[in-house]
Amino acid sequence: MRDEKEPKFWIRVVKLVLWTVVAIALVGVLLYYTAKFNTYEPPGSPGGIDWGITTDSPIRSNR
Repeated sequence: MRDEKEPKFWIRVVKLVLWTVVAIALVGVLLYYTAKFNTYEPPGSPGGIDWGITTDSPIRSNR
C-alpha cells in the first residue's frame, strides 16, 4: 500500500533535478538579458573640474 500512495523516490529525484536545471537556466537567461540589453545609464557627472576652488591658484597674486 505504501508504494501506491507515494511516488517512487527516483521520480522525486528526477523532478528535483529538472526544477533545479530550469531554475539555473532561468537565472542564466535573466543575467544574459540584463547584460545584453541594459538600458540604465547613470546620471552624467560634470564634464570637467572647472568649478569650485579647483582652478584657484594658491598664490594670492595669481587669483
